[in-house]
Amino acid sequence: MKVSNLSTVISPFSKTPRRRWRWRVHDIYTLILLGIYSSFAIALYPWVEKASMWLLLNVLIAMLIALLAWSDTSTAPRWVRLLHWLYLAPVIYLMYQQVHAYVPVVNPHLYDDLLISWDLALFGTHPTHWIARFAHPALTEYLQTAYMFFYFLPLLHGAELLSNRRLQQVAQLARLVSFGFYISYLCYFALPAIGPRFTLHDFHTLENELPGLWLTSVWRSYVNAGGGIPNGVLNSQDHVHRDCMPSGHTMMTLVNLILAFRFRSRSRWFIAVVGLSLIVATVYLRYHYAVDVLAGALCALLVLWLEPRVHRLLVQRGWVR
Repeated sequence: MKVSNLSTVISPFSKTPRRRWRWRVHDIYTLILLGIYSSFAIALYPWVEKASMWLLLNVLIAMLIALLAWSDTSTAPRWVRLLHWLYLAPVIYLMYQQVHAYVPVVNPHLYDDLLISWDLALFGTHPTHWIARFAHPALTEYLQTAYMFFYFLPLLHGAELLSNRRLQQVAQLARLVSFGFYISYLCYFALPAIGPRFTLHDFHTLENELPGLWLTSVWRSYVNAGGGIPNGVLNSQDHVHRDCMPSGHTMMTLVNLILAFRFRSRSRWFIAVVGLSLIVATVYLRYHYAVDVLAGALCALLVLWLEPRVHRLLVQRGWVR
């Protein structure tokens, strides 16, 4: 070995290839939302319920994302690379739960009266009253069950794409779904509302007015719990999340549905039937005003147009590959 080569080898200042962090686009979107949430928690600390818990949770999630970005190499175990996709499922739900700690503090006003007036101006009636003429226990059972598929439809679609190793399309789905969910959460700050089951109807008579068959009551209890309503409370409207406008169920179902047909996924017709039923269910089951659904559809189109441009900007800046 030549001396010059030897000195290069033993020199402590010799350059070695740096390990590259494998940031995925949905990592960046999640970290940005974590930063927004954490800023709210710090700035509004005395008024935000469980602010310390949310801050700690955000730090842990950010550390998990950083660890996955560091560990996800071409030689990493398969479960590490898989987890870099799958962590999104629980984190998206945690981000949904967390936003409701800030919405009542940042914008304590309810805009249900405004949304009701928009419905009347557009349709000349209350859509939840009009659609009640079609109520039937079997229809209620079906639509309540379809409504429960909201979080599972993107997971089903992603599982199909992963099983077929269509990783480029998995990446697109993860990008657009995370971006869309996070945009919908931020929109809740603009027009907080609790929905027609509290304003135009009596929440506590819903079981009698819209009975199902076997599972409707069970599914409703899960929806109520996920929406912040403790079991058995009388003042449910004081606890429920203020997340009607826009309809995230409509927005994200349409994003997933459009991508399923764009990708020609095998599950696209199942997603279409269940997804469109789910959208009808948002009004039939009195969770949303019709204008919420229209706003959700417009937001879905906005996400499909805007996110690819944001993604292109991130690539150009070198934040992601």
